[in-house]
Formats: sequence, structure tokens, C-alpha cells
Amino acid sequence: MKDNRDIFTLDSDTIASNPGRVKVMPLVLMRYMYKPVFLLIALLASLAFALDISLIFGGIAFFIFLVVNIFYWRRKKEQFAHGDSNGGIIISEKPKLLAVTTDLTKGFAGSFPVVKIIAYKGKGKLNERIGTVALYQGSESCVPHWNDFFPVPVEYVNNNKAELNAVLSSYSTESWEVLESRIEQITKPYKEGLFKISSENSSW
Repeated sequence: MKDNRDIFTLDSDTIASNPGRVKVMPLVLMRYMYKPVFLLIALLASLAFALDISLIFGGIAFFIFLVVNIFYWRRKKEQFAHGDSNGGIIISEKPKLLAVTTDLTKGFAGSFPVVKIIAYKGKGKLNERIGTVALYQGSESCVPHWNDFFPVPVEYVNNNKAELNAVLSSYSTESWEVLESRIEQITKPYKEGLFKISSENSSW
């Protein structure tokens, strides 16, 4: 979110309270996310079409997919470098679910605590702590909170243990206690979704 000089694909008017600062490793990311694989296949297919069938139409398609690929990887780089990093806890193994909390406030009015529960595809076990990086979904400028946020486990893009541990060390003991207390307020069995926390003097 903000060192504006190296941000191109994200909103540079906002700043993360705890930027991820995570380096994206393409081969790791492609193990967990299918979109970059499809984009790469499309790029190579358009190149083959240009060389074997039609230089004009294939060349246009190749250029389009090249731009899309460049934009995708630039966005992922910026997302994990500048996105908001929060700790998550694995709360279920069957199915595997991860809970992450944040405050959706835009900073100028009120507090809007939430817990987001997402499907988890990593190797972590029940109750294990996981680092995540999230982007926030916008809302009208007059609304004091974001509509949603989308945390992604950092292990989906980086498998360097030292870097993963550095992310975990960026979270305070208090932040883990807050997450655990908010999880207790969610009714079991757990399911994916965004859950508003109405206690803690929230503005919901």
C-alpha cells in the first residue's frame, strides 16, 4: 500500500499497518494458484499460433497475453510486498480452514472487526499459526469501512522458512490473543465466510 514510487497495480492512497514484505516465488505460487499456469499456457499457445498459422492474429494475441502476464506478476509482487499482513490460525482439518482477523475500518471513523474463514491448502496442522497477506475490497468513499478483505497464506508464494518465520515474528502477542478471542465468538461447525464481531465496542 504505500511507497507510491514502486506501486502500479494497487491503490497507492492507502497504507497497510503491517506490510507483508514477502518475496513472490513463481514456481511456489503456481503450485497453489492455477491462473498463472493458464496465463502462461495461453501465452505460449498464442506464440505457437503466430509462428505456425497467422503472424498477424497470433502476434496480436501474443501481445495481449504478454501484457496480461506482466500485469499479473507485477500485481502479485506488489500484493505480497505491500498488502496487509495478519496472522491466521488453522481451526479445522476436515475440511481444512484458516481463520484470520482484521479491522475493516478505513481509519477515520469507528472500528469494524471481522474474522474471515477461508479454505486452506497448505501443510499446516490444526491450531498452527500461519502468516497471511491481504488486500481489501473497496466501498463508497463516504462509508467508514471496507466491504471485505482477502487473506492469502504467505506459504502459497514463498517456501523460504526464514522469510516465513520473519512474517510470523511481525505479529504481536496481543494480535494472536485478539484472533483467538474472536474465533471463540464464531458458532461451530466452522464454515467459510466473513464474520462480523459485534463485541469489543465495535461499530457494526
